[in-house]
Amino acid sequence: MDDMAVKSFEEIDIGDEIGPVTYAPTLEDIQRYAAVVRMVDQRFLSSEVAQQRGFSHPIVPGPLSATLLSRMLREHLPGWRLQTFNISFRAPVRHGDVLTCMGVVTQKEEAGDASVVHCEVFAENQNGDRALVGSATLTPRDRKSTRLNS
Repeated sequence: MDDMAVKSFEEIDIGDEIGPVTYAPTLEDIQRYAAVVRMVDQRFLSSEVAQQRGFSHPIVPGPLSATLLSRMLREHLPGWRLQTFNISFRAPVRHGDVLTCMGVVTQKEEAGDASVVHCEVFAENQNGDRALVGSATLTPRDRKSTRLNS
């Protein structure tokens, strides 16, 4: 948000498309994530363990994949913060998959000082399979800076 202009409530329209943002999680990304969260489940790092657990390849941890969608929302709507974020994991994301993250603004609400933006989001792999789907509610970080008429 350093050099991005804050997006006001009035600048956001229902139907606004968010993304696409493409990302391919690398083994290094997953290893860094595993170290930070002190992950012990090796199905995310080891082909052998992943296969023992029924996966053809090691998979990307769900929270790491979900972070890509939240980052996309924060970048598209600078000055806004996630109030709620609900994700459903539909298909495993394998090492080497390329995720395309997208979304759409579905609703806006304004009552007094409260401004709320609702979005639907999803991430597809390179085969067009939706690996993650979800919804988010965003509110302004600084109510004054998101209102043009303040």
